[in-house]
Formats: sequence, structure tokens, C-alpha cells
Amino acid sequence: MNSLSRFRSCKNISDLAYLVGYQPKTLSYILYKIPDKSKYVEFEIPKATKGVRKISAPISELKLVQSRLAHVLQDCLMEIEKEQASGENCIISHGFKRHLSISTNGSRHVDKKWVLNFDLKDFFPSINFGRVRGFFMKNKHFLLEEKAATIVAQLACHNNALPQGAPTSPVISNLVANHLDIRLSRVATKNRCTYTRYADDITFSTNKSDFPKGVAADRNDGSPSGDWELSKKIRSEVKRSGFEVNPDKTRMLFRRSRQDVTGLVVNTKVNVKRELYKQVRAQLHSFIKDDVCSKKVKIGGVETEVVVSEAALQGMLSHIFWVKGAEFNYRRLNKPTGPQEPGFYREYRRFLDYKTFVASPQPVVLCEGVTDNIYIQCAIKRSKVARPKLQDAGSSSGLAIKLFQYPKIGNKLRVPSSVQHLNGGTGDLKQLIYKYKGRTDGLADRGFISPVILLVDNDQGARDGLWGAVKTASGAKKNVDGTKTFYHVTKNLYVVPTPKLIGGKDSMIEDFLPSSVVSQVLGGKIFNPDEKTFDKKKHYGKRILAEKVSKDQASIDFASFSAILDVIEEVLDHFSALPRVHGRVKL
Repeated sequence: MNSLSRFRSCKNISDLAYLVGYQPKTLSYILYKIPDKSKYVEFEIPKATKGVRKISAPISELKLVQSRLAHVLQDCLMEIEKEQASGENCIISHGFKRHLSISTNGSRHVDKKWVLNFDLKDFFPSINFGRVRGFFMKNKHFLLEEKAATIVAQLACHNNALPQGAPTSPVISNLVANHLDIRLSRVATKNRCTYTRYADDITFSTNKSDFPKGVAADRNDGSPSGDWELSKKIRSEVKRSGFEVNPDKTRMLFRRSRQDVTGLVVNTKVNVKRELYKQVRAQLHSFIKDDVCSKKVKIGGVETEVVVSEAALQGMLSHIFWVKGAEFNYRRLNKPTGPQEPGFYREYRRFLDYKTFVASPQPVVLCEGVTDNIYIQCAIKRSKVARPKLQDAGSSSGLAIKLFQYPKIGNKLRVPSSVQHLNGGTGDLKQLIYKYKGRTDGLADRGFISPVILLVDNDQGARDGLWGAVKTASGAKKNVDGTKTFYHVTKNLYVVPTPKLIGGKDSMIEDFLPSSVVSQVLGGKIFNPDEKTFDKKKHYGKRILAEKVSKDQASIDFASFSAILDVIEEVLDHFSALPRVHGRVKL
């Protein structure tokens, strides 16, 4: 049964509770026992022009329910749109949807002669309790019974409207505005225009020599920069759909001027505004230099300088990365015949390198992959010996160190780790060792806060180039062969090989698990970490073993990992003994 069918089958609070993974009594408590005035925290943020925007943030108990309901409704919306359209060019609403963004919205209006933008007035507040309830009762895709529709509206609305700040508001607004999209899309097709909507921001564009009066006309019947008025048909369809046009935000953009859609320039391709790019570059320089940055904004029409948080700076760098890099072939980067890193890519990497390698408040440990991270985290948390240098009960992970986050098992590549050329494996760590000095030059003028530790298997993989990289980067005169407990490579970079086994045999991190764990038969298969001899019919690999260890960690003895954890603590002591200036080690 698909999500839409499951949702439509809900008759009462019990059905809805089970749909979102709750017990009925728990959902009833959140809905009816918590006072309405206590369900939201309200505050205001200034708009860029005039006035303020009221935010109603749900308390954690309600927010989790709304998030799960929003997930179900997103599935329903995707199923509805799949029935209505075929092909991505038929998707006309791009806001708050999976795999869609302001970039996909802007891409539909690239290289057009005319671009018309207008806004809907009070978009969320105009969708009130009765409208939400009536929609789920009467819409042909849902047809919920009155009781179920009422409960959905109670979960989604606050003060008789969809609140800005609730997880359910975006998807419900898209569902309610679906009729508007269909009607305006028909007008666009009739007038040979392209139509899209992103939340309350509506765009029409065309390459016709004259902009069709069936959509909008210049009151002065003159230049493209004139006073444009929406057609009677557009205004009536907006009103008929239960919305209202914001008369102060209608603008026509001609090809010879800068055309922007939802904040992105679309004249020849989707791009960020030049002044935004320059501003973020300046902020990045300031952040690396002083750990603070700011920007000038207009609040109530008055220009004011405000501090930009680290998270906000990363968000803007990530935004620029996605927009400017939409057509860039990252797989060919750094190859002999491939392109060099473009500026936007390099700036994002510099920010991430600074956070990871230079200014991390916690020691950073890079293992060879996500499975090794699981073992180290379990070993530290389950250590029978108190390890204050490695354990921190107050942190969300329970660790006093930071394990570099590789792509999670079964997930696609994480953007930050990909930008840093660190997706797991000895090859990436080898290249990091070679390039570490160059990558941190210019980032560490004030010194390093914490050590960076590479934890590697002491096997053939390390002999195939990694030890050579350590020797070259450290300037060692003798061969590096993994026999030392750790190597101080350069600056704050250390390499810790897994200890050799009895008789000087090679080792990998799985060797420090109890033999009873590694020898387990799972699904009739045995563990085999060797890719060359791996047979998927007979063997399971590191991923399956790591998942099993994570699940059973409470009953596993991680005592053998002490040999590794002791060395990591030894490295921390080595770095702590280095002289500091203003809390940083200059190397």
C-alpha cells in the first residue's frame, strides 16, 4: 500500500498515530493535554525591507510529530504529481520538495527574453484551519473523513493558520496551492510562457517578442522597465484559488538587464549574484583570519552590520557550491587531463580544511572509512578503563575526540567529505599526507588548536605508498615501515598504524575485535575483508560486520583496542606538550 492510500485510510486519531509511529495515547496527550499557548515559541525576525516576520516554532514534542506527518505528506504529494505530470519539466512547484530547489526553479527560466516575477500576499497565514481541514476532506486525492481531517488540521495549524516554522506548513501549502499551479500553468501554456512557483514566489517567462498581455501588460505600454500589471485572468485565478497578489512585488526583467528568479541570476545559466559571491569570499577570509565575520544588511530599510555565524557561512558556501557547480564534472578533478579546482570549490574546501585541520576544538581522528569509525567509537565508549582524554559524557557522541565523518553506510557521498577529497580509503589518506602542508598553508597563521590523527591499517595497503608519503612529508631519513607506535608527519598531523600482531605480522583494525565476533556466520556466510578473494555467495564484508558490531556493542569485549587507544592518547600528550600562543600551537 502506498503512502497516499495509507493516509486516506486513516479514520481517527489511532490510525493517524500509527501512521506516524506513535501510540494513540501519546499523540492525544500532545494534541489535547499540552495547552495551545505552550505548543509554540513565537518570535520575530526583521525583514530585509520593512516590517518583521513572525516565526512560530513548535516545541520538540510537537515538532517530531509534525516532521513525521510532513514526511508522509511529501510522499503523498510526489504520488499525486506523478499522476499529473510526466518528466521533470512538468514539475511546476519547486519549493520545499525533495530533489528540488531554487536552482531547479531558476533553471526553467534561463535565457528568456522576458521574466516576470510576482509574490502571493501572506502565503502561510492565508491558509487557515478551516481551509486545511476542508482541503483534506474535499480534495479528490484525499477525501478524509471529518474526524481525521480535523486532527490533521489541529496538528498543522496554530492561531487559525499554518505557522511559519512548523515542518508541516511547507508541504501542506504546496498541496493546497496545487490547484493554483494547475490553473496558472494553463494560462502560461496558452500564452506560450513557462510557469513555476517557489513557495509564494511566482515566475512567468517567455521568448516571445512581446510579453503576452494575457499574463501581464505595461501600464505605460512602453519600456520593459515600466509599470507592469498582471492580467485580469491571472488575478482572478489567484483569487479563485484562495490567495492574493502582493501588489508591491510585481516586476518585469528584460534580457538586457540582470534577470533573477528566487535570488539566482538566470540570464545565460543559473548562477549566484556576483555581489553575494564577493561578499562570502570576504567573509571566508575574515573567518580564517579572526574566527569572526559579518555582513551588512538592511533592517527596516536601515543598513546595519551583523555577525555571521559559522553555520551560516558554511550554508552560504554550500549554497554557492551547489549552484555554481551544477554542471561541473567533479570526478575529473585533479586528474592529469582533468580541470583544476574552480574558485568556488577551492573556497569551500578551504573553509572545511580550516574547521577540520586547523581550528577544531577537539582532536580529529581520520580512520580509513566509516566502518573503522564504528569500531573506534564503540571501543572508546565501552572501554573498561577511564579515558578522560577520549571520553566525554557531555557530548552527543560520548567522545572527547572528533571522528571524521565519511559517507554513512548505504548513503551517497557527503558533500563536505567529497570536497575535501576524503571519501575513505588508504589512497585518499596518502594524498592528504602529501598535500597537508600545502592545504594548511595560509590557514594556520595563528597556529593549530588540536592534533589531526590518521589511524591506518598496518598492512600491504600502507606499504603500497602510504609509508612513502609519510617519509616524504616528514623528511625522515630512515625508511618508514609502521613499526613505530606513531609518526609526527608535519605540523599537527600524526599517523598511527594499528599495532603489529605477534611475530610482527600485518594488522588491520578488525584484528582487534574478539575472534568470536569476526568468526560469526551471518546468513550462512563468513567474514572476508579481502576484496581480491571476496565471493558474495560465501562471504560478507566490512560493512555487514560493522553493523553487527554496532548493534551488539554492549555484549562485546573491546579490551584489545586498548593497544590502539593508548597510542592515540600518547599522541594527544605529545601535542599537548608543544608550546602554545593564545591557545594555539604554532608549527
